[in-house]
Amino acid sequence: MTKNRTSEVLSANQLKAIKAMIAHETVSDAAKGCNLARDTMYKYMRDPIFDHELKKAKRVLVNRAILSLQQSCSHAATALAAICRDEEAPPSARVSAAREILNQTMKAIEIEGIEERLQALEERLTF
Repeated sequence: MTKNRTSEVLSANQLKAIKAMIAHETVSDAAKGCNLARDTMYKYMRDPIFDHELKKAKRVLVNRAILSLQQSCSHAATALAAICRDEEAPPSARVSAAREILNQTMKAIEIEGIEERLQALEERLTF
């Protein structure tokens, strides 16, 4: 949520409501969290501009979570590889780790191939 255009279009209470909606699981909890009536929150949610800004704020939150997960991928891969190589680990754990490594590798190869074919198609369409 940007301060420039958003703060010019939405009231201070609406901005508080958006922050509360992001921080709480229910509309009722969000209303309590920002000291607004629940009915006011629902009224705000029917406003297309408020709804747009709320969705934008949620996308930012989700994008941050995705980034955090992406940053943990190398740790997850290292953990799977360590389990796979650990001769003292139960065979079922080693097989599960090996299977997951192979499955994720195959998915990555498939996606890479699809991306290459899509890029080739897009290049043909632009010429």
